[in-house]
Amino acid sequence: MKVSYNWLKDYIEFSYSPVELSEKLTMVGIEVEAIRQTVPEFDGIIVAKVLTVDDHPNADKLSVCKVDTGTGTYSVICGAPNVAAGQLVPFAPTGTRLPVGITIRKTKIRGIDSVGMICSEQELGMADHSDGIWILPDGWQIGADVQKKLAELQDYILELSITPNRPDAMSMIGIAREIAAIVNRPLKYPEISLNETAEKAADVISVDIDDIHGCPRYTARVIRGVTLGSSPAWMANRLRAAGMRPINNIVDITNYVLLEFGQPLHAFDMAEISDHKIIVRASKPGEVFTTLDDKQRGLPENTVMICDAEKTVAIGGIMGGQNSEVSETTVDILLESAYFTPMRISAASKRLGLSSEASQRFEKGVDPEAVVTASDRAAAMMAEFAGGKVLSGIVDAYPVKVPKRNIPVRVNRINHVLGTDLTEETVTDYLRRLQISFTDGIVTAPSFRPDIEREIDVIEEVARSMNFDNIPTKPLSMLPYDLPVNRDDRLLDILRANLRELGFYEVLTNSMIPQRDLDGIDDRQPVKILNPISDDLNVMRTSLFPGLLKVLSHNINRNMEDLRIFELGRVFEKIKSTDDISQVYKVAMLIHGARHAGTWDTEPLDIDFYDIKGIVEAFKAKIALDNLEFILYSNKVYFDREQTVELKLGREILGHFGRIDQAVCKRFDIDSDVFGCELDVPLLLTHLSGQRMYQQFSRFPYVEKDLAFVVNRDINADQLYQVIYETGRPLVNFIEAFDLYQGDRLPEDKKSLAFRIRFQSTERTLTDAEVNTVFQKIIRMVQKKLPATLRE
Repeated sequence: MKVSYNWLKDYIEFSYSPVELSEKLTMVGIEVEAIRQTVPEFDGIIVAKVLTVDDHPNADKLSVCKVDTGTGTYSVICGAPNVAAGQLVPFAPTGTRLPVGITIRKTKIRGIDSVGMICSEQELGMADHSDGIWILPDGWQIGADVQKKLAELQDYILELSITPNRPDAMSMIGIAREIAAIVNRPLKYPEISLNETAEKAADVISVDIDDIHGCPRYTARVIRGVTLGSSPAWMANRLRAAGMRPINNIVDITNYVLLEFGQPLHAFDMAEISDHKIIVRASKPGEVFTTLDDKQRGLPENTVMICDAEKTVAIGGIMGGQNSEVSETTVDILLESAYFTPMRISAASKRLGLSSEASQRFEKGVDPEAVVTASDRAAAMMAEFAGGKVLSGIVDAYPVKVPKRNIPVRVNRINHVLGTDLTEETVTDYLRRLQISFTDGIVTAPSFRPDIEREIDVIEEVARSMNFDNIPTKPLSMLPYDLPVNRDDRLLDILRANLRELGFYEVLTNSMIPQRDLDGIDDRQPVKILNPISDDLNVMRTSLFPGLLKVLSHNINRNMEDLRIFELGRVFEKIKSTDDISQVYKVAMLIHGARHAGTWDTEPLDIDFYDIKGIVEAFKAKIALDNLEFILYSNKVYFDREQTVELKLGREILGHFGRIDQAVCKRFDIDSDVFGCELDVPLLLTHLSGQRMYQQFSRFPYVEKDLAFVVNRDINADQLYQVIYETGRPLVNFIEAFDLYQGDRLPEDKKSLAFRIRFQSTERTLTDAEVNTVFQKIIRMVQKKLPATLRE
């Protein structure tokens, strides 16, 4: 909504600048989105008089005009239809730059010179649209600077964003009422002086309301003997400033009162109203109607219609019809001012796809008690500016009155909500400023405020009136609003952080997947969705791998092949012989591509099984996970039978890692090697404390010795590692397997495993004798506990 700064001063005295006023209004809930000057900055435009207007000899729609600027006479080609001799007009001499960005130059149009330009309001940046040149008021001096003359008319337009619950703010008086509350001064309503004739309106017209639910109140006035013409310049300027195009004095007056009071009006040509009778009814099935915009519209059921004795003349609260519109032949006016039910207007407007300034106000809720006041205001203006005679009285059909809303309000509740210490007298004063009555604990909501229905609405009005900035800020409770961090959530964040530090990117995939992604791959029983959105989302995932493999395939197909991705989320599985469903957290990782990119002198090196093994070992070390066993395994879904390792914590299986089976990869359109790992998060969390224990490293030098054993092929390195460590501690603090040999020099059922053992004390420098003693002890114990021999 657009509001004129100068116009507001007709109703309330205030000293705020436009910027200050916008800040004040915004603070009380009327948001000001922009401030615009009505007179833009321009230079060089002068007042000129049109001396003659002749037809252009070579163009049907152009005129050759002679204009007097006070310092000379110029020939100008003009295409405006409203140019005429004797007019005062804004003239741009050659070299002038217009606000719209055009620089005026001497030119030749169809063989005739044109020096300068007669301007419209649009070309001067004062209107969005102009039908012709701007005709200046009589009395302006020829040759005067137009900018200086217009400075006296400078206004500021405040563009407001009105919330749907505040229809009262969709008018000049509504905004002035808000300012009156801010400055605590009385509102000045426009004076309405009606000199009515002896003839009574009730003797000329009648009103019947058949649809009282759609139209609780309908009033009609009669103004005789009007003369259609142009509106006064001040009225036309105010309408333009509000974004409305002036049409004629009758229509302009109805629009002016609409902007002023927020009450839509409609003027009918009374000669077109059959039997001078108005009937308000609901639309009939299949009914059609031609509106003012010359469109025939099918009417939705239950649309409020305004009819005379023979025909429909308007869609109530939305738009009038061509068959009763005011025209140049109109003499007598039937003036409608009504209250329509908001829900009925809103429904009809949406179904018709038709919105107007009237419907926007009716569907939010106008003031049912302002209907007569607005009608009186418009009738008085029609008498003053259109020469009409107002018939005595108003026909007011109001069969069922809109009830007043009385709301119990507790002052202690206001103070509790706002954190204030207001007295009843102070609350009464704050509400009085907004024209809200508060007596004996009861608030009577004014008829122009349909949004005030409950006690909390009244509390909001008190807060607005006292200004939100003045509400004290103090703690009203000692409740802790920061929730304590859940232990498991903290540990999950630790897992994510450590994987990111290992170079992995986290992805999030859908918990719902298609059944076909599991068929032939995963033999576990998935949870089926009873009412799936689509076949692509018909079961819950039993593993994180299907989603991760889709992400991997998507990236590979877009030439992003070197990837490390992980996901931490729930998987779902039916528990056998029960209706229960397990929802366990898992963490899964996938790696693909090159271990490192190639350079000018090296080839890229592809990842293999030992990359995923190294990642799992690094992850294990980062989260300080002890006693983790790596066991070769050959019967796990998703993984290659030849390259799968089971991870055990004590007697429980933590998860698996290895190469993803080639058949599984091909199902997801992947033709290269993929390595992955999936871990059970609850089991992982039971072995994590989230705490880190540190011990001082030794200040003394260490001694390293290498040792190789020949063992059976079914013995793994971890078995040797455990014996070496248990035998050598506390002096042995580091063991590394660095060589595996299987070949011609050994029997087929044997292999050689070599270890590097580090000896170190935290208390002293070890002697050779001490180291050799422990070293020999390790050899004997390995040979005793395992079928192993020392390799020569």
